[in-house]
Amino acid sequence: MNKILVMIYDGFSMYEISPLTSILAWSQTDWQIDVVAAEHKPYQTEDGFEVIPQMTFEDVQNIQAYQMLVMPGIANYHTVLPNQRNIAFLSRFKTRPRPVIAVISASPILLAKAGLLDDTKFVAGLFESAYEEERFILKRNLVRKPVVSDNGIVTSTAFFPREFGVTAAHAIGVNVPKNIFEQFGTDASAEDLTFRDNG
Repeated sequence: MNKILVMIYDGFSMYEISPLTSILAWSQTDWQIDVVAAEHKPYQTEDGFEVIPQMTFEDVQNIQAYQMLVMPGIANYHTVLPNQRNIAFLSRFKTRPRPVIAVISASPILLAKAGLLDDTKFVAGLFESAYEEERFILKRNLVRKPVVSDNGIVTSTAFFPREFGVTAAHAIGVNVPKNIFEQFGTDASAEDLTFRDNG
């Protein structure tokens, strides 16, 4: 069984990982998505939905059972960063080999705190002041591109969830066109809006 692990926390952003999870849902290969968090309680998304994780960090016995760890963005990382359980869990991914890690928006700050970006190029959706306030983020490794893939870690900003999803899917061997979810525009033709089944 192919499995990915989605780590959540208060204020996480569902839309940033929806292209990736949609790609996996419609893939020809079956993918199981397990949701994990520090506690077994409802976590509120940045837009007000409540999600209850299927498991806590302690329930994840073997990270190698997963092909990928996915981390959505965070509305306010200051509420998530102090939780040492988050950092301790991520520290388990410092081993090699490990699953691909795909993180977007502000969530790379959690990887940095866990030491996972010490030798890895990345991009993050953080204000410049964050690099001054949080000295553990090694700005020398920052690459200002829409998506950065290095050392098995895929990073992006909230502006590029589609590109992030495609790059992360490719990283685990899911073949998907680079133009998936590309905007049609309001001038779409009747043919563009005619949907036919394979039968």
